[in-house]
Amino acid sequence: MTVLQLLLISLPEAILVAALGITIAGFSPRLKQLFIIGIFHALVSYIVRSSQVPFGLHTIILLLAFILIIYAVTRLSLITSALAGLAGLTVFAVAEMLIVPQLLKITGYTYVQALNDPVLRIYFFLPEAAAIILIIIFFRRYRIDILTYWKKVKQTGGFTMSRDEDMLDEDFYIKQYFPLIALVLCPILLLALLNSTFFLSRTGGISDSYLNIFTTFISLAVVVLAGLSAVAIKRIAKVVEVECTAKQTAETIFRMEELINSIRKQRHDFNHHLQAVYGLLEVGSSREARDYIRNTFSTITTHGELIKTDNHEISAMLYTKIGLAEAKNINLEVLINCSLKDLPLKSGEANSVLGNLIDNAMDAVERAPGERCHINVEITKSSSEFVFTVANPGKPIEPETINKIFEPNFSTKKDRQGLGLAIVKKLVERCNGSVSVSSNSGETIFTVRLPAKK
Repeated sequence: MTVLQLLLISLPEAILVAALGITIAGFSPRLKQLFIIGIFHALVSYIVRSSQVPFGLHTIILLLAFILIIYAVTRLSLITSALAGLAGLTVFAVAEMLIVPQLLKITGYTYVQALNDPVLRIYFFLPEAAAIILIIIFFRRYRIDILTYWKKVKQTGGFTMSRDEDMLDEDFYIKQYFPLIALVLCPILLLALLNSTFFLSRTGGISDSYLNIFTTFISLAVVVLAGLSAVAIKRIAKVVEVECTAKQTAETIFRMEELINSIRKQRHDFNHHLQAVYGLLEVGSSREARDYIRNTFSTITTHGELIKTDNHEISAMLYTKIGLAEAKNINLEVLINCSLKDLPLKSGEANSVLGNLIDNAMDAVERAPGERCHINVEITKSSSEFVFTVANPGKPIEPETINKIFEPNFSTKKDRQGLGLAIVKKLVERCNGSVSVSSNSGETIFTVRLPAKK
């Protein structure tokens, strides 16, 4: 490999494959990280390909080195780095397998000529690079990644079964399904490698004896991996079915209990309101009775308006939170003065953001005096962004604590896991938004800013 090939092929190739793999794994790589990965992998590639490592085996060595470099540079977990490296290299190998034979047919060159001629190698790399760039754009445009796919596996009838803890742990789904993902990707990578080996053999680049040994090894590996994949698919299908059924039942029961408690509380309050109105009428205070009914009806109407927003899932969640707040003697006021159709978050993700912020606010005010036991939630939209604000009175958050509250597993309560705000931060930043908090002796306000869909 010449220095020209190193700079014009190996470096951009490693950058593109890393960007593709990390995108498939569900993350957005930084340009600086990609450049560092490209430099290190290009150097490793130069060393390996300049040595006497047999063709085919060098790809496996480069794959392992690629995974370790991603792990060291990005600080993603090793299993996520393995997924990124394996997925990126597999897709690249398939693209190369499809493009190179067509280029050879069009140009009339042999595979050995294309490998050994630096200029030809650069020309052949350009269509491959263009294909990878288009694939990356496609994946990002439609938000396709492994995490999103396996979260959809957790859905039944449109009801999201993912837990908040699962959404926080970046590797939850990858850890659970990585064996199956690897067993699916590895045969594809091996078959693409086998195809390249055949092309090289036809032009005399490798001996027939090495081809036979390599073909036998690849064939056995593909058969074994295919068998393991079938077993893994059956086992995971059973696990997913059981988990979804159990979670759906538990979630439904929990929601029903919340609504039942809310209805009981409202019926109990209605009796008090009715007695108050009756008493006012008995003493001849008809004007006061009318004002009392008007104020009570106004409060009920305000809560009922939530159902009329253009996102039924978010409306249902907020209405449930209002019922839960009423059961705890908390006044939860919600103001939505905009359409929610252009939210960059999915309904389940938006519910997780708002729900966690409201739950935290209810924890903060639950023990506060009656006149301070209220929470204000507001959703507004400017020309370019949505703004969620959740405000509540209570004890201010200490400055040293504010810097830690969005960290996973940090909580000021002994019986809590400290996941809620970390989930909010992760979901918001995933769509290029921000979350901030201001706290003083009078009020604590959490503010979420989300760019509107264009």
